[in-house]
Amino acid sequence: MLFRNSLLLLCCLFTSSSFATRWFEIEVLIYKQRPAPYLQEDFSLKHDEIKAKRSEDLLSPAYTEQAKQACIEGDSRFRSDSFTDSLVNSNPHSNVCDDSVDFLASYNQLPVTPVVEPREDTDDIYLMAPEQLQFVEQKNQLDKKGLTPILHTGWRFPEMSEKRAPSIRLFAGEHLVKHASPVEENNDFISLVGPTERYIPDQLQNVPEWELDGLMKIYVRHYLFINADFDISQRLETGDYEKARFSQFKRVISNEIHYFDHPRMGMIVQIRRYNH
Repeated sequence: MLFRNSLLLLCCLFTSSSFATRWFEIEVLIYKQRPAPYLQEDFSLKHDEIKAKRSEDLLSPAYTEQAKQACIEGDSRFRSDSFTDSLVNSNPHSNVCDDSVDFLASYNQLPVTPVVEPREDTDDIYLMAPEQLQFVEQKNQLDKKGLTPILHTGWRFPEMSEKRAPSIRLFAGEHLVKHASPVEENNDFISLVGPTERYIPDQLQNVPEWELDGLMKIYVRHYLFINADFDISQRLETGDYEKARFSQFKRVISNEIHYFDHPRMGMIVQIRRYNH
């Protein structure tokens, strides 16, 4: 009887461990290639918009909170007040860093690494904190080659099939829409006596929002697979913007470092098993 109970308990433990969800962490380092004046690639081909039935945006909340904290600490890039406000507001520091501010839109260029607090839960997919990233040597090699990283981040996720796995939105670099806006004469003294010039939104309809924007999906089908689609945008001498499409589909092995190349960008990726 004792033997049978022990055997039953052992079978239950084995079954439980067999069906436990595996977790992984992925680290991604994206960088810009050097300008190639004699590049023969033709990027004028129009592509369909990058989209997915199911996607998650891990970066926007992180960058928003990062900017909000910078605003609270006095960073003028993210403050919504002005000299005019200070004339009529006895407390010029009130309500200038609240949730009414579109902090993400205030960036001229995004930080390379989004800052979040370390997490160890298994509730959902989550970003890794900067101190949890491991590509120190890879970043040093890019620096030696004079290559500019525009995104270095990572996230943890449970094993999922192609059907269940979400596509993760990644965006980075310059805020092109903001740079493309006609310069406003935002002189506070002038604004007291007359309206300032404002751009017409239609002028920005064909301007990409970010220098790099796209989706990356990781799923398991016996092996790990990466499916990535990004648009890399740059301004031409004519003032128009040209999008170059980066599309990669690759079977990968965990713990190996994988390199993806494109005339406009490069990407270094490693997927590691992670045990909570």
